[in-house]
Amino acid sequence: MVTIEISDRIGVGFNADLPVPQIMQHMITAENFGFNSVWLHEHSFGRDAISYLSAAAQNTKRIKLGVACLSPFTRHPVVLAMSMLTLQEASAGRVTLGLGTGFPLRLDALGIKHEKPIGALKETMQICRRIWKGENVTFDGNSFSLKNVKSIVGKSNADIPIFIAGWKKQMLALTGALADGYVAKGGESPESLARIVSGIKASAEKHKRMLTDLQICAYLLTYVGESNRKALDVARKDPFVNYMLSVQDDYLYEETGISPELKKPIAENYFKGRLDESSRHITDEMLRAFTLCGTVDELGDRIKEYKRSGLQLPILQPISMRQDDVNSVLNAGRILTSTSIGEQDHLGPKSSR
Repeated sequence: MVTIEISDRIGVGFNADLPVPQIMQHMITAENFGFNSVWLHEHSFGRDAISYLSAAAQNTKRIKLGVACLSPFTRHPVVLAMSMLTLQEASAGRVTLGLGTGFPLRLDALGIKHEKPIGALKETMQICRRIWKGENVTFDGNSFSLKNVKSIVGKSNADIPIFIAGWKKQMLALTGALADGYVAKGGESPESLARIVSGIKASAEKHKRMLTDLQICAYLLTYVGESNRKALDVARKDPFVNYMLSVQDDYLYEETGISPELKKPIAENYFKGRLDESSRHITDEMLRAFTLCGTVDELGDRIKEYKRSGLQLPILQPISMRQDDVNSVLNAGRILTSTSIGEQDHLGPKSSR
């Protein structure tokens, strides 16, 4: 049984853009500012999240350490289990595993087959949990097979929650059935998050669980500015924001009341390397739907919208990785953590299979 502590605080998330020493300083600041957790995610061809978190385990004391997400297609479930067991030992029980399949096109570029992804994730969850319990594991699955595999360092010194990171319906069903939590990708709107939470809830109830058995987290793409206008103008020119708005599914636009036709000139110009032109087609409405941009007070109001949709742990992900901009996000989190914006409506012990 995994017990999840849901704090009345806020998380911060980073990708692999910056060298380890710089991210490490941001993590230390986040801990000093009272953040609940720090989350790392990785690109297939960039720095890896495990290395970041290994450094974090040694340089922080209290802040929870999450990775979202790692894939069993690029890390065998046994390697994944042992890496997380090692991190759990190094951090004295502070880590969470975010599990996903990874982007199919990147797996294709690596020549990695990725058939039956939901089954592969389910088998990975089963394998990891058994290894962490110190069992001798023999397993014959559709994706993975093991024979007499046992951790030579013993069982985990603390429970390791597994969160699912994936937006397809089957991922939501898997979350409700077996996971300890869910991590939404950056760029979800309050409307899309409400749909995601509804899907997880339906699956949880089908499997005799409750939504309160899980923790719902989401990356929120964040830029803090002196004014709403300045924040929106900076975010509009950011390459990742342009990419994200180019690849958003049509239904995500539709459920926020924005015509998906409006994304076409963004995508056409972005993928031809014309960032200035793609930025010109990004509307304030798009940015307000899919990002957190504005003053600290405006960020607080937006987080309330996400919480009404079912969000429990906001993970602020800086849009800009410039030192001053990251510091502004961290400072905003410090301020919001000390106010009622961080309070949860339903707190209590969480458990899963």
